[in-house]
Amino acid sequence: PQQEECRSMPEQTIADIIIEKLSVPLGPNVAKMAIRSFAKKNGASGPEKLTIADVPKIVDEIRPMLNVMIGKAPTDAMLTDITRLGPA
Repeated sequence: PQQEECRSMPEQTIADIIIEKLSVPLGPNVAKMAIRSFAKKNGASGPEKLTIADVPKIVDEIRPMLNVMIGKAPTDAMLTDITRLGPA
């Protein structure tokens, strides 16, 4: 008989969720670098320390890069999706 392993999945951080979304157009390495850079620039000890309150600032900061890399319409759609993670 097979035994079911009971493992809890670690909860995703805000950074993990944003990196996952940015990985589609940017690739995982560039997405991680962008979020790591944002965290460092904004005084967080690491991306895992980012909170929902940081989402609007992240969106404002990555918008210009995304506009250049993927265009305005895709950027607006992606950042609207990411903004939904932020404070209500």
